[in-house]
Amino acid sequence: MENVKKTSSGKELLIRTISGAVYIAIVAGFFLLRKFVDDRLFQILVFFLTAMATFEVARAVKPYSDKYNFIIAVIVGVAIIPVYCVFEYFVMPGYGFLFGINTVVLGVIAWVVASIFTNIELKTLRWGIIPIVYPTLFMLTLAICSNFTAKYAFISTLLIFVISPCTDVFAYLVGMIYSKIRKGKAKKLCPSISPKKTWAGAIGGLIGGIIGALVIYFIAKSFSSIYVYVGIKPAWIFYVLVGFGGAIFTQAGDLIESLLKRKVGIKDMGKIMPGHGGAMDRIDGLSLASVFVMIMFFAVM
Repeated sequence: MENVKKTSSGKELLIRTISGAVYIAIVAGFFLLRKFVDDRLFQILVFFLTAMATFEVARAVKPYSDKYNFIIAVIVGVAIIPVYCVFEYFVMPGYGFLFGINTVVLGVIAWVVASIFTNIELKTLRWGIIPIVYPTLFMLTLAICSNFTAKYAFISTLLIFVISPCTDVFAYLVGMIYSKIRKGKAKKLCPSISPKKTWAGAIGGLIGGIIGALVIYFIAKSFSSIYVYVGIKPAWIFYVLVGFGGAIFTQAGDLIESLLKRKVGIKDMGKIMPGHGGAMDRIDGLSLASVFVMIMFFAVM
């Protein structure tokens, strides 16, 4: 029996590793496309992540909401990035984000109207708006970062995709090591939401976010083609702030998704990434981190 458990555990780890490697390869491929072919191609990745994650969240809350809310949420999730791109690149450059936000607003209005005409109970209304805002609206900020001018776009999106996983990895490792040292008596961060998360892990996540941001800084500093001037001296301070804030937002996003999954009684949002869960399980923290990174770069551009 013990050998069977070890074999099963080893197989799960292998599947998780392969799945994670494929995801990293896809993301890296899109970064290469945006750098050497056309930066607008990166929006394809943002579109698929947003559409899949919105569908997963809408499906998760569907039993507590209404089929019309599910349909509206999926439509908004699928439409928001294309609408943004069409107006940003072809119709009204510089105003794409307004039309992206309008897509969400129209979705909320449609959700309210549908709720009125279908006589949905008040207690179920809150569930209908969740997938329209989280992750849909938050992921719009990633599309905006990807469309910043020249070098700012590349470095900001790179920071988002590095800070978030670094935060997760360091939070897991530091939390696990500290829990072993304390023999399972590490202080819990939010036991009612995510019992396995500890304060030690949260601090480790902050350190991981800062390290990830500094690695990008030193790499960018070595290549003038991707280095950007942020107007702060020394420049590494800006990256530390981005890493620190990005790590906080990443962990907040992770807790929000954990709370949502606990409320609806599911373990993973989907199965598109074997061993990891769904698209939402991959971008829960990233979606919020992109909001913070966007604000920081708006402040220095």
